[in-house]
Amino acid sequence: MRSVVALAVGLAMGGLLTVIGMNSLRKGTAYPNGVMAVMAAQMGHLEAQRKAGACSAEDLAAPLGTLAALGNDLEPAFLPTADNAAFSALSGDYRAAVDAATGAVLDCKQLEVKLDAISASCKACHQQFKG
Repeated sequence: MRSVVALAVGLAMGGLLTVIGMNSLRKGTAYPNGVMAVMAAQMGHLEAQRKAGACSAEDLAAPLGTLAALGNDLEPAFLPTADNAAFSALSGDYRAAVDAATGAVLDCKQLEVKLDAISASCKACHQQFKG
């Protein structure tokens, strides 16, 4: 009887530790999670500015500059992947979309188009690599 209880406890502990280990591996590191969190925050900030009508070059310079800087962190944060060349190409598309918005004199309607292009580049990468 003692052996059966010990076996049951051992199997339960093994299963629990396996689940904990798999969750830890799946969560990744803070670096890629941080890059994505800051990108999302800056996109939200730009969207709020657009809705508020604050679309001057001065209003947009800081968040677009942050997005441009984060674009340079994509490969260091996420490579290697299953397809490094495709990831680098999609990262380049993101950087091009941000560059097209950076430094341009935009009204709020043009900003909306530029933000849609940036979001589309993000979505394309997420569809391919996050599933």
